[in-house]
Amino acid sequence: MKAQKFSTTFNVICIQMGVLVAISIPIFTSQLEKSRDAVTLSNLRAAYAQAQTAYLTESSDGTDVVYTAKTASAAATVVVKNVESKGEKEGLDNLDQMEWIPTAAQTTLKSATSLGGKAQKWDVTFTYDADGKITNVTAAAHSTT
Repeated sequence: MKAQKFSTTFNVICIQMGVLVAISIPIFTSQLEKSRDAVTLSNLRAAYAQAQTAYLTESSDGTDVVYTAKTASAAATVVVKNVESKGEKEGLDNLDQMEWIPTAAQTTLKSATSLGGKAQKWDVTFTYDADGKITNVTAAAHSTT
């Protein structure tokens, strides 16, 4: 009788543990992706700081930050190379909190073919208008050439 009661109790505990694990795996996966998005956004903020510095000083910083001055036919741009994204699913949580990124650019950056969909290194281009306001932000896969 005691052995049967122990066996039944043990089976119930195993079933409960299995249910808890089955519930926790999707939650863990979701939280992991959110943390990857947070790292990507942090890297994008750092790229923004580098771009602002390059724009304000009108200078490039070695090989990772390239400033191109405004001309009669083109706006000023700053390209920050090797910006790493970590997310593996389409979309970037909380990108809308970065007010300095225009809404249209946010949609593009969230796409599966940009920062919001692939874990890799990117070259992020910031385009400025005559008043120094960012008018566009784009990301292209980093090329090693």
